Amino acid sequence: MASRISIIRRKVALGQYELTGHAKDEMEQDGFTIDDVKSCVYSGTIVATQRHGAGPRKDVIHGKAVDRRGIGVVCRLTSLGIVRFITVYAL
Repeated sequence: MASRISIIRRKVALGQYELTGHAKDEMEQDGFTIDDVKSCVYSGTIVATQRHGAGPRKDVIHGKAVDRRGIGVVCRLTSLGIVRFITVYAL
């Protein structure tokens, strides 16, 4: 069975992802681009898992942006199998 991070990486590589409005806003505020978000997924590791009640599992990934700055993302897999980026932040 594939690891959770490898599933997320494969989906991102295939373009099966979306950003929430909040993620876009936070990405812009910290000077990150979608390439930085992808770099985080490809270089990073899942450092935590969040779940609120019976809600969906969210993965917290820490990695490196294209320019090697620390970057974190919170994402989840939707019921359609798309990676939804919920927020992006600088480490």
